[in-house]
Amino acid sequence: MTMTKPFVTIKGTKDGLVFHMDDTCTFEELLSELSLKLEASRQHALQGEVIKVTVHLGHRYLDQDQEKTLKEFIRTKGKLEVDKLESEVVHRSELDKARIEADVKIVHKTIRSGQVYKVEGNVLVLGDINPGGFIQATGHIFVMGSLRGMAHAGCEGNMSAVIAASILQPTQLRISTVVSRSPDEWDEEEYEMEFAFIENQQIVVDKLHKLMDLRPELKSFI
Repeated sequence: MTMTKPFVTIKGTKDGLVFHMDDTCTFEELLSELSLKLEASRQHALQGEVIKVTVHLGHRYLDQDQEKTLKEFIRTKGKLEVDKLESEVVHRSELDKARIEADVKIVHKTIRSGQVYKVEGNVLVLGDINPGGFIQATGHIFVMGSLRGMAHAGCEGNMSAVIAASILQPTQLRISTVVSRSPDEWDEEEYEMEFAFIENQQIVVDKLHKLMDLRPELKSFI
């Protein structure tokens, strides 16, 4: 029989109690299990002096209403007072940024001369970037066609961003604040997929099959 992992684990320390909360279940499921565990202890350890509680939330984000609900919920279950709420997610903005950067926006079109396309996070273009076209992303840029226009990856300062294309013959590449070499140096006869990245404060280009050695975290993109 498979044992289900508890949503709430309670441990005692010299400073009080520590509640470890699962960060994958719903908030309602969390409160339900917490209620059962605190009710079971209410007639025993929770009837003395006020006990300080530290709550570890993992990667769960709680808005202000949920924080208030959780604190009041714990307080009503005995002589408990939440002293600390600790989370790996410090600010909502950080959570939103992580979600954006983990996502991949897919562009199902060719970006033509005079067109500008800007993306928060990573972008996969199922088309070409024509001369005079421009694509900009805060994350990585992947083009499943020819890149003959301009591309700017990591535009908010991400020095680890890369730009990859089936045919890499751009007018200009930028990664973070670093600008590529002049366009007349790109090999017109090269048709093997390549990627550009920053090395020693310069944009360099290599074959795409080497990308996993340089950026193993990008396995899901290739």
